[in-house]
Amino acid sequence: MLSGAFLLQSCGSQKNLLIPHSVSTAAVTTIKDLNLTKGQYDVLKTVTESASVICEYKGNTIKITSGDGDFSYNFTFDAKTGWRLTSFSGAASLGYFTEDYKEGETAAPIPEEFARRVAMARIISAAADYNADGIIEPITVTSATNAGNRKVEYRSTVRAKLISIKNAK
Repeated sequence: MLSGAFLLQSCGSQKNLLIPHSVSTAAVTTIKDLNLTKGQYDVLKTVTESASVICEYKGNTIKITSGDGDFSYNFTFDAKTGWRLTSFSGAASLGYFTEDYKEGETAAPIPEEFARRVAMARIISAAADYNADGIIEPITVTSATNAGNRKVEYRSTVRAKLISIKNAK
């Protein structure tokens, strides 16, 4: 796959990328792990959120743009210094389920990850909107399709149940 060539680590020094973005986190678990019986929680809603990004590959540069125009990042690769952000507009809202979040570990721009993290941020936002106590049993599906000349669209969909724990509020 073409994107694999752009995700290889450089032989030179590797620095973390500073990418302007916001972060939302949520702990995710299963009902079994919560050790709750059926009467101790309510499923408020099953929600589905999606996001897409278009990645344009041009030699040693890539441009990652959100499908809805919220952000755009341009990256350039140098064999000695690795990836660097050369310009951007807007800022991505990225979501992480707490077991996945490791602050400051971005070393390469991964478009699939952008799509997945934006969809996760939308699920976390939905949980806040519904005043949910938790997010359980998420399912994430990501696809890549050819979007034209040197472009790939990455689309990620996350589905999860939002729960309210009785007597927790």
